[in-house]
Amino acid sequence: MFSSLGSYIWASPEAQSPIEKVTFTINKKTFEVNSSTIPVDTSLNTFIRQHAHLTGTKFMCLEGGCGACVVNVSGPHPVTKKRTTLAVNSCLLSVLACHGLDILTVEGLGNKADGYHPAQLRLAHFNGTQCGYCTPGMVMSMYSLLEAKEGRVTMAEVEDSFGGNICRCTGYRSILDAFKSLAVDANEKLLDACRDIEDLGKVCPKSGQVCAGSCPTAGEAQQPIRMIFADQREWHKVCNVSEIFTIFSQIGEKPYMLVAGNTAHGLFRRSDQLQVFIDVNSVYDLHTFALDEKLTIGANVSLAEFITILKTTANRNSKFSYCADLADHIGKVANTTVRNIGTIAGNLMIKNKHNKFPSDCFLVLDAIGATVTIAESNEVSFSVNVQDFIETNMTKKVIKNVALPALDPSVFVFKSFKVMATVQNARAYVNGAFLIKFNSSKDCVESARICFGGINPKFTHAVATENLLIGKNLFDNNTLQAALGTLANELDPDWILPDTSIEYRKNLAVSLFYKFVLSIVTEDGRFPLRPAYKSGGQMLQRPLSSGKQSFDTIEKNWPLTKYVPKIEALPQTTGEAQFINDLAPQPGELFAAVVLATEVHSKIVGLDASDALKLPGVELFYSAKDIPGVNNFATAKLQLSEVEEIFCSGEVLFHGQAVGIILAETFELAQKAAKLVRISYEKVSDRPVYATVKMITDNDNRDRFVESATKKSGELSATKIVKGRLELAGQYHYHMETQTCICVPLEDGLDVYSSTQWMDLVQIAIADSLRIPMNSINVRVRRLGGSFGGKALRATQVACACALAAHLSRRTVRLVLPMETNMAMIGKRIGNIADYNVEVDQNGKIIKLENDFIQDYGNSINDTIEYIIYRFFGNCYDSKGWKNTGKSVKTDAPTNTWCRAPGSTEAIAMVENIMEHIAHETGLCPLDVRMINLQKDHKMHQLLPQFRKDVEYDSRKRAIEDFNASNRWKKRGIAIVPAQFVTEFLGTLNAIVSIFYGDGTVSVTHGGIEMGQGINTKVAQVTAFVLGIPLEKVSVKPSVSFTSPNSFGTGGSITSEAVSYAVKKACEMLLDRMQPIRKDNPNATWETIVQKSYAKHIDLCAEAAFSQLDIPEYLIPALGCAEIEVDILTGNVQVLRYDILEDVGESLSPGIDVGQIEGALVMGIGYYLTEALVYDVKNGALLTNRSANYKPPGAKDIPVDFRINFLRGSSNPLGVLRSKATAEPPFNTTVVVLFALRNALRSARKDAGLPDVWIPLGAPTTPDKILLLAGNTIDQYLLN
Repeated sequence: MFSSLGSYIWASPEAQSPIEKVTFTINKKTFEVNSSTIPVDTSLNTFIRQHAHLTGTKFMCLEGGCGACVVNVSGPHPVTKKRTTLAVNSCLLSVLACHGLDILTVEGLGNKADGYHPAQLRLAHFNGTQCGYCTPGMVMSMYSLLEAKEGRVTMAEVEDSFGGNICRCTGYRSILDAFKSLAVDANEKLLDACRDIEDLGKVCPKSGQVCAGSCPTAGEAQQPIRMIFADQREWHKVCNVSEIFTIFSQIGEKPYMLVAGNTAHGLFRRSDQLQVFIDVNSVYDLHTFALDEKLTIGANVSLAEFITILKTTANRNSKFSYCADLADHIGKVANTTVRNIGTIAGNLMIKNKHNKFPSDCFLVLDAIGATVTIAESNEVSFSVNVQDFIETNMTKKVIKNVALPALDPSVFVFKSFKVMATVQNARAYVNGAFLIKFNSSKDCVESARICFGGINPKFTHAVATENLLIGKNLFDNNTLQAALGTLANELDPDWILPDTSIEYRKNLAVSLFYKFVLSIVTEDGRFPLRPAYKSGGQMLQRPLSSGKQSFDTIEKNWPLTKYVPKIEALPQTTGEAQFINDLAPQPGELFAAVVLATEVHSKIVGLDASDALKLPGVELFYSAKDIPGVNNFATAKLQLSEVEEIFCSGEVLFHGQAVGIILAETFELAQKAAKLVRISYEKVSDRPVYATVKMITDNDNRDRFVESATKKSGELSATKIVKGRLELAGQYHYHMETQTCICVPLEDGLDVYSSTQWMDLVQIAIADSLRIPMNSINVRVRRLGGSFGGKALRATQVACACALAAHLSRRTVRLVLPMETNMAMIGKRIGNIADYNVEVDQNGKIIKLENDFIQDYGNSINDTIEYIIYRFFGNCYDSKGWKNTGKSVKTDAPTNTWCRAPGSTEAIAMVENIMEHIAHETGLCPLDVRMINLQKDHKMHQLLPQFRKDVEYDSRKRAIEDFNASNRWKKRGIAIVPAQFVTEFLGTLNAIVSIFYGDGTVSVTHGGIEMGQGINTKVAQVTAFVLGIPLEKVSVKPSVSFTSPNSFGTGGSITSEAVSYAVKKACEMLLDRMQPIRKDNPNATWETIVQKSYAKHIDLCAEAAFSQLDIPEYLIPALGCAEIEVDILTGNVQVLRYDILEDVGESLSPGIDVGQIEGALVMGIGYYLTEALVYDVKNGALLTNRSANYKPPGAKDIPVDFRINFLRGSSNPLGVLRSKATAEPPFNTTVVVLFALRNALRSARKDAGLPDVWIPLGAPTTPDKILLLAGNTIDQYLLN
């Protein structure tokens, strides 16, 4: 059998026979897989988690965009045979492509038993973890960088290496500081911060030194592999090009794929129809490079290695000096982990198959005149230019190499640009690459290559512009204007959502060519260039970021008020901290996938799962008809006013509504099966689909309002009337752990492991939907991988669906929503549109104010925030006589929900926008307008002027004015915003404190949910402080519904305080019980007191509860100052500095609170500047539904200078141990980035000759909106 298979594939018995297994190691343990043990499409991530049972490696996006799945891979280079080590996305890399490789996961790097790696220790010490879901990926990315650089990394290299690692919690600063402390050029501040880290590093038994990780064990593997799977799909590993063509000759018309890094799957999903996979990673000829008259690089060279080759070549040969710019551009492709395994050929093939894709490799190679060599057989190869390559039919052909020409730097000039939503890890809005050949005196163009991506699938070269320039002086204003006009005429962008607008992409392409010309004007003065224009030739230049934190700590109260690492930090850095999907699989366990409806305003008349159920391993399907109880997860028992169905039983309310759940043996099979369920619809309405409140207002569709609009008071009359509108769109929570639930049937009910912020709600809703008693349902939550409000009410639907499946099947069911499903099915931040009409006097004092706002609630108004807006709209101002009226609007979208600082964010943005508008209309200083409108005797009267002085606002503002006067195409702005947060304590939360008499250790469990905010760390600190014991003696246990029944949901920044209050009460009860023992033994140790108390039969377990009446509401003042820089030619924004001052009282845990503030600020910056939700205007589908196109801030989008200041000497007599809540007020201040941006744009518009009119800015103000507001016109694009 084996020999016949070999003959079949390799055509001759003399050829080396392939083996039928793949061998590799994970954490030094050898694994072998073959066609009978795993499916052909098994990813390394799936194998690590489901087969090796190592759950430290997470997954979320499944497309290489989030970094949660990063592991280290090492093995021999196909050419040099030198051992290479890389960080890779395990969700993309096929496990079958790992033959001969050593895989290292976070568990193998370091752990509690064996010791920790320095990267783990530093990250924990610097409080670089919050929820901890991203942490293993962060650690492995840093470890891989250290290994690749042989331990010698710079701080700049660290900062550049985390573009593919998303963290929603921390704001990145603490992560970067932790890892930069390992750099060879780490500054003294960073080194001082880690001098007291306990040396717990692993010691290598071979070297005796601190271990870097795992010694290599897998051997070199050059033998071909062939495996035939039960479904007749095939996997081949080949070692040379001829073997590829041998396989081509044998597979007939079977769909095939050449496999390297599989990174294209992160952009365009791999077809389920593929039958043959050919692993080309070990093909020697595809990895070589040579430099002679040309630089020839093998097509299978990774993008990371491509960059290294380009930089090296640029340094060695002046005719290839342009390769340095080429390397910089390739460094903007995707992220480090994708570039480590993504290849030149892979990137080009995406462009070949998907012409619309703005491939950076294709663009720059086309611009320089590179050629592609293609083999169509063992004997026949041919070369084409890059432009012709995308039209080439590549069926059964192989890209062998790309050849880059030598370009004499005395006459050739090359530059390229990429404009994207975030600094790293994003597709281009538009990218441009330009190559000009001059005569020797540079005053005449001999040839031009002007290339763009992101315009339309058929357009790359601006041919008319290229031709126009030949024979002309590019550095002449008339020539430049003619070229720009010609370019504008030949640009014809298409528009397919979620692309940015035609107008933006056209204007951007023109401005990029102008930027190119500015960048190449010679320095010798022969071609005059106005100095103010010069900086326009560069993209925004980002320095190395840094941060400062200022806070009080009271030593006598330690561990309270002490900066301590999060108590779960080390387990998070090692992957030992478990999340719900990390729970060990149960016998007979099934994976679930949700089936979604897609036709809005239609009635479901039939569900047919027969095709799905025919797939081997697909077991069951359930829908609304199978629910034994109430088909509603929004229980009226918690005053939720509208029914929200678990599964749609009638009219489809939005694209992505759940209609059923299908169960299968694997996650991948369940997802595949869900797509095969056929839904029959009957149209019930021809109403247009409006997914957002803006769609409704733009179309003046008043019937969507829950209550009709009311007429306001008559016309205003005053010194000044200020009118305007503020539009705030939604925001995805982007919790790294998607909605997840595991339900385990028990003899008396269900264990429910739900990623919920609100155990009580989950318990009630499941009981009602299954018609079983609440006491048969045990809801258990150890921790959440982030939430930000997204798992408050919305997690309940997922839990109910999972519980139904487990209840009916009597098997354990695991339901983990893929990111796309999560984004389609679950609502976002509630959008808001406000119209205001304000009467002010000549001093900016508000005489009368009317604000009418509309809230976008999606398809129900259960998660209302209107009452919060009323509470916060006044902010710190005298709001007597203000009229603030809200209306609710239903849209064809999932129910929108609470998102970090709900209501307060919108309210403060509205009123602060009004203050800015008043200042603009009156010509007054915005801070003076605020001061004159403050409440009498408000603390802000002292705080705002002092903050203004502390941040050097006035001198910086003058410096910015000088900068703006000297720079036409770069502008800066600065602004300050005050915010007043009003706490509101709700519900009840309990805590149980237990002391163990054997050693005096203490455990605590409570009704709050740890989701990254550090609640358990604060609880441990309070426990240790009140009991007077070391922090190390305290352990905080998971939250469980039967020990913490009837607990209110965790959120609103109040739960840490509320639970700490309950813990304090319980500890005081215990101390009271033990007081007689203490009195009789005044010098005894804690352990002795405990043992003697036990001997006296004293109960060493105490339960106490917080209720909303225990802590009165109090105010939290905060101030934010942002300084930004804008590239007026692209619309890109950089936050140069952000200062915040917040009154946190006596912080229970400064390290925790600093992290909460930083995370909130960066999330707010994303809300206002980068995160765009784009919907299909016809069917309401969310189009920005993946990590590939929804862009929260990354590590290089945070403020360059990040300063956190706690109000010194503050104490809160109303709070728990004199503390205050911290996490939401910072988010409220982040609207200040819009105000700073507006000030920058005003300068740009002034230079453009436009009147100084009010510029409406809202959320999000992305680069496309900014550029179109800047007032640029082609006639302004001059040299002098």
